Amino acid sequence: MSTGFTQFNKSGRTVMQFLKIGMGAREAGLGEAAIASVHDVNAIFWNPAGITGMLGAEANFNYNQWIGDISVLSGAVGYNWDGVATLVLNYITLDYGDIDEALVTSPSGNIDTRTGESFSGSDLSLGIGIARQFTDKLSIGLNLKYLREDLHIYSTDLWAFDVGTIYNTGWYGVNLAMAAQNFSTRARFLYTKEESQQNYELPLVFKIGLSVNLLGGEDLLLGGNRDQHQVTFNVDAMHTNDYSERLHFGAEYTFYNIFTLRGGYRLNYEEGNLSAGAGVQYDFGYVRFKFDYAYVSYDFLQSPHRFTIFLGF
Repeated sequence: MSTGFTQFNKSGRTVMQFLKIGMGAREAGLGEAAIASVHDVNAIFWNPAGITGMLGAEANFNYNQWIGDISVLSGAVGYNWDGVATLVLNYITLDYGDIDEALVTSPSGNIDTRTGESFSGSDLSLGIGIARQFTDKLSIGLNLKYLREDLHIYSTDLWAFDVGTIYNTGWYGVNLAMAAQNFSTRARFLYTKEESQQNYELPLVFKIGLSVNLLGGEDLLLGGNRDQHQVTFNVDAMHTNDYSERLHFGAEYTFYNIFTLRGGYRLNYEEGNLSAGAGVQYDFGYVRFKFDYAYVSYDFLQSPHRFTIFLGF
């Protein structure tokens, strides 16, 4: 008798896979271990509770040079009404470009089944998020989004929402977080059979996260001065409805609030395990500017590059 167990492969059960692409160079550089440490407008893509950390008005724009020469664009703009709530508008777009049309088999018997025609596809997410800091330790957020996917002559659209919380323990710079993304009804492209045979789930994602500020304050484990050196370590655990459990690790070092280096690792992924990134930021007085870059290492596919521009007012 075997003492092990057989793991059920849940892959291929969901649609709108673009919802699983991480938005933001900083978070990608951290190995996507971010839900307890992201506190700006880009938090809307990871944990909507994190937008309560915004300072006034903020805008964020992300460019992701994805595999197969696919470009993923995303952005968010919002405002934090201190003591009231934080509101953020956000979007994601993905364009598949021109895809060669091919038949399953060629009528002439040729190996090349391409017809000479082409088709395209695209994905879209439009969202509005709101969050509130209920105490000096607890924040809760919600992001409502409209989703649409088009491929050739077929399409589907529906509404979904994300929820999240962040809890600042007040103990040695430890933050705890939880996030759940893509709650929705099932998507449907075809209407030729019974609904139960032609509908598909969205990639439902559950995460719990831990962030520890190790260096950069007298009350932290390693002490230090926040204006000189900061070190943060993050861990996220993730469960989805289309894959087995995964772990994300990330670390970040900031030098004099100007330069930042990042590294991360993702466990239980077939591609994109190791990541690295860097960033530069500067407060001009009238505007706060940040630029971040991340590289994610792929073995068999094209390694994507990610860029982020942040503006704070």
